[in-house]
Amino acid sequence: MASRRRNRSASYRRRHSPSTIMNGTQATITATMPLRCSPRSAIRSGRRAVAVLRTVEPSTASSLRRRNTIGVAVTVCGALLLGAATGETNILFIAVPVLLIGLIVLTPLLGLGVTGLLRSPLIRLAGIHGKLAVENARRNPRRTAATAATLMVGLAMVTAVTVAVASLNRMDEQEVDSTMTSDLRITAVDFAEVGDDTAARVARLADAEAVTPIADTYFDLSGHDSLPVTAVNPATVEQLTPITVRKGSLARLGHGIAVTEATAAARGWRLGSRVTGAFTGTGERTGLPVVALYDGPENLTPALVADRSLPRTGGATHRPSVDAVLVKAAPGRTDALREEIRRTLDNPALVVEDRADAREAVTARSAPFLNIMYAMLGVTVLIGAHGVVNTMGMAVFERDREIGMLRAIGLDRRGVASVLRIESVTISLLGSALGIAVGSVIGAVAVLGQEGVPPGHPVGQDGPLLRRGRRDRYARLPVAGAPGRAGADVEGHRHGRFMECADVS
Repeated sequence: MASRRRNRSASYRRRHSPSTIMNGTQATITATMPLRCSPRSAIRSGRRAVAVLRTVEPSTASSLRRRNTIGVAVTVCGALLLGAATGETNILFIAVPVLLIGLIVLTPLLGLGVTGLLRSPLIRLAGIHGKLAVENARRNPRRTAATAATLMVGLAMVTAVTVAVASLNRMDEQEVDSTMTSDLRITAVDFAEVGDDTAARVARLADAEAVTPIADTYFDLSGHDSLPVTAVNPATVEQLTPITVRKGSLARLGHGIAVTEATAAARGWRLGSRVTGAFTGTGERTGLPVVALYDGPENLTPALVADRSLPRTGGATHRPSVDAVLVKAAPGRTDALREEIRRTLDNPALVVEDRADAREAVTARSAPFLNIMYAMLGVTVLIGAHGVVNTMGMAVFERDREIGMLRAIGLDRRGVASVLRIESVTISLLGSALGIAVGSVIGAVAVLGQEGVPPGHPVGQDGPLLRRGRRDRYARLPVAGAPGRAGADVEGHRHGRFMECADVS
């Protein structure tokens, strides 16, 4: 034991003797002094030395080929299931997991392709720093894919749900545009009613050019057959709504009924045919001749009757209530008429709104849900930033010798931090781009499976991110590269001591 200790002591003295230290220092200075005169040429000539200093072996080509083959097969299967989900939405619950699993497996191949495309732009923008960052991201495709997949899955789910909500908002807006054809509309809040005399009171105002009430009821024909009808003012309805009369005239609506051409063809009616039935709640049957065939918006189909044809309260057990009052204002007097109507009615239960107010009221119903979605987006970005932090931490610890060599041949501390920052942002952009693209496709397929819902996107021209009144609120949302910048900054701070040690080297 004593002899072993003496041998160790002698060996230690030989390794740390002044002559040994001086010889090593002289050899290092001799080898690196010419390289420090030209850092770019030094880095190019030192690629082989840097490769030797790597402590982690990259994935073999054969293993990546097997993974890519499996990823392509699973992704194609998920894409086929997603295409089939347009006709049967239940398949979507199987297609989405299969597609995401396939993309997760295929992300190394996608990462190599994306970073290959980014190589030339980054070299032009950041020079040798950009080249080193791209090559570092391409060196271990599995690790790069694991980091990007975290962002991809989170952003895909949030984007898919947001696309669906934006599409529903667009459908509601289109419905408002088709129904809100007048300058102003008077409606009641929940559990309140528009008075029967509201239209008459508004019509007496000086700036009101045309006014009509809108009341929906049913005309019971025979047995269990009923015809939905809408009561309007026949004298003004054509001025307030986009109705096109094909045959006949609405001037005689006070003594008859107008039906759409499709309804007349389906029931075998024509101009002059008598429709016999009773308004719901009266029980008194009457015959109404068809006085007009027309085409109009959905809220005024399939039949029209005059408002004065509705049963009065005293002779009916159920009096149809007025749903809304449409008002056309004199040119340039819409805002003034709105305020005048509010003063005249003086009823807080009645809402007077124009087209913009109606669109905003409809889309406001989904605002809380969208806020939740964007809060989830923020959580996704934080999780992605945490993943990038871990990845960059591993990258720094695994490449300590390589970073030391780069520092020795002329790359300063700021340059090393720049390489790490560009690498992390590249990985974050890869995951964000894949997530937004896949989420948009999934959301569009979900919307296409619903009849009557037009596809929409939250960042479109009329999407919720750019809608008036909400633009500033969402302008502060994290961008796609935020996780990468956060990860690089955290890692640069965490490994500051290592950089100082590299300076000593």
